[in-house]
Amino acid sequence: MRKAVHMAITSVIVGLVVSGCGDSDDGKKEAKPSGEATQTAQQSPSSSPAAQGTIIERSAGSWKSIVAAKSDDALATLTIADGKVTAKGPKLDCTGTLKSGQKGAEDEPSLTLSCKGGSDGGRGEGTVGMKGDDALAINWKGPEGGFGGPVDSFRRAG
Repeated sequence: MRKAVHMAITSVIVGLVVSGCGDSDDGKKEAKPSGEATQTAQQSPSSSPAAQGTIIERSAGSWKSIVAAKSDDALATLTIADGKVTAKGPKLDCTGTLKSGQKGAEDEPSLTLSCKGGSDGGRGEGTVGMKGDDALAINWKGPEGGFGGPVDSFRRAG
């Protein structure tokens, strides 16, 4: 009798495993993208209108630093409009200009910044780069004869 009960329980367990009743999807159907979502996902990032503009065109707007401004010479926000730049930090108030430039075949605009309110933290002149339309980085040249200055990274605000 024990052997028969054991065989029955084993058969039920094997049947459940084989039929998929123990699956982790809790009976939910797999979400499939609609035709429109599939078409959007298949378009390359460079085909969007914003990705086709220059870095100067794409960088226009308000930006917020990806790191919390912990020091007096850190930048917290950046605003770019018509080639004019304003940047603010805990004790810094900076203004500057963004000019088009090339490095080889790549678009690499330069930024000249002048800050009031303390040390500019090794800033002054740098190059602007973007990854997508929502990530901007400024690579500062730093002091003459040095190894380079800081890098400020921003995400689009709002």
